[in-house]
Amino acid sequence: MELRNLKTFLRVAALKNFTAAGVELGYSQANISAQIKQLEREVGAPLFDRIGRTVSLTQYGEALLPYARSIVSTAVEMESLLRRDEDLAGVIRVGMVESLFDALAPDLLPAYHRAYPRVQIELSVDATATLKEALSRGTLDLACLIDDPLPPGQWQVLAAAETRAVAAVNSSHPLAGRGRVRVEELAGQELIFMEHAAPYGLQFTHALSRQGLEPAPFLTLQSPAMAGRLLEAGPYLSILPFFTVAQGVEAGRLAVLRVPGLEMKQTIQVVLHRDKAPVPQLTGFARLAGEAIAGLPGVEA
Repeated sequence: MELRNLKTFLRVAALKNFTAAGVELGYSQANISAQIKQLEREVGAPLFDRIGRTVSLTQYGEALLPYARSIVSTAVEMESLLRRDEDLAGVIRVGMVESLFDALAPDLLPAYHRAYPRVQIELSVDATATLKEALSRGTLDLACLIDDPLPPGQWQVLAAAETRAVAAVNSSHPLAGRGRVRVEELAGQELIFMEHAAPYGLQFTHALSRQGLEPAPFLTLQSPAMAGRLLEAGPYLSILPFFTVAQGVEAGRLAVLRVPGLEMKQTIQVVLHRDKAPVPQLTGFARLAGEAIAGLPGVEA
């Protein structure tokens, strides 16, 4: 059983498309089909159902999937085991939520390149839910997320730290000078919301719902950095990770509201899928990311 065929099987299973797998792996569709047919002959069972343009795993393909992942992961680990960091090569596919990308990328990416100069990074910036789905499909190797603590059964958590989300406004906002602000007072503000799937946004929504209220944002963004700039420019309110507004707060341009009953804690996590081999290229990135995360304002290891 050829390792190449198992790798191809995993990519077709993840992408559910022979042509897309061929483009990614550098093979023609005919070559991909030949590899899968050879693997099917070796295991003695069909691995994919092909109905029109739809490709899905058969029950035999589903059964083979964890074994193929284990074999390929072990082979990759063996290839990397005895190499020095500067000799390691390959491509790692990394995902980050935008707030961490803005905070970490300028220092983290050059630091990783100095440590692993022959490794290429393919970086995706997206929402936590989207990145988790990409990890599950195998289209990402590693992700830096802000979320509730992830269950260990599905994920390998290589680094973790706790952060808080805050209600932030311009320092001249009418609520900025108040010692305390009630949760219900936030509902009537000009609200800039992060993507609806942002975990800290969901916590805020749940806090309002307990008061029988719903947030009514006039703007929804993916970029906390842009939200921070808008806060500095106008009478708006947003719920953001503290580290994204810390510089503005320190400079006196922004203020964090004190809202009893609105305690929004989140966990920053650097994770692999449970079946992903923790090769040095990935553990090295996770180590450097963990060190950078620990240095963010308001983050507790």
